[in-house]
Amino acid sequence: MTPKEKRERLLKNRPFIRPLRIYDGSYYHKDIGILWAAHKAKPFYSIDKKIDQNEFATIIEGFSKSSLLFIADDDCQAFDSGRGPVCLISVSDNGWRVEPHCEFFNWASKRNILRVIVSFLHWMHYKKIGVCVVRCMEESKGLFDHCKDYGVLFYVGKIIGGDERGDEYIFSIMGKANPKRNRSAA
Repeated sequence: MTPKEKRERLLKNRPFIRPLRIYDGSYYHKDIGILWAAHKAKPFYSIDKKIDQNEFATIIEGFSKSSLLFIADDDCQAFDSGRGPVCLISVSDNGWRVEPHCEFFNWASKRNILRVIVSFLHWMHYKKIGVCVVRCMEESKGLFDHCKDYGVLFYVGKIIGGDERGDEYIFSIMGKANPKRNRSAA
């Protein structure tokens, strides 16, 4: 099976990746409530679990000023409708290099995780960027190695001690603006 056929099979009913909404008029949007519930169930990596909901919302709002924030909605039995938010994606973007970071909610299944990552990276492949760089720790490397089978990611290398938690593994994919991508396609 080709990578394209694998993607089409996996993404038959594609996850929907949309911008995070912080406000609904003068009140916080329901997205913030979902993020809060996800944080309480499994604290986000960079946010203290002992803060209150208002502090949490302020932190998320602060993140939105330095990164693009997205919510990924996918099929999920945790929601009455059968579909709902399973992940927060923050993206740092300098116009050439994009670096995403995903916080999957504890109700996201392994299938949700794979579908969201493949869908997001496939989307990045067609954006007018130079490159999308993905960094991960050893416990996530197998997942990103698996993403290579879908043609959306390529292994670049390992930085020994590249993160305070341990070794860091680097993957990437070229975007539409990368001139090397156009040469390799010829």
